[in-house]
Amino acid sequence: MEILGIILLIYGAFVLAGLLFQFPLLYNNPKSKVLIKMMGKTGYNILILVFGLAGIIAGILILA
Repeated sequence: MEILGIILLIYGAFVLAGLLFQFPLLYNNPKSKVLIKMMGKTGYNILILVFGLAGIIAGILILA
């Protein structure tokens, strides 16, 4: 389970960095464009923020 916690921490950090620096990987693929069209850019950013925080919190809980 320790490996899963580390993977979740890395995932959460990558997602939050992608949100902060607007990585094209998170914004220019077809599925993301559909979500942005449905939710708007602000809604998509909130969704990304929730996924990043959930990954970090789950990783911390698993490692604790």
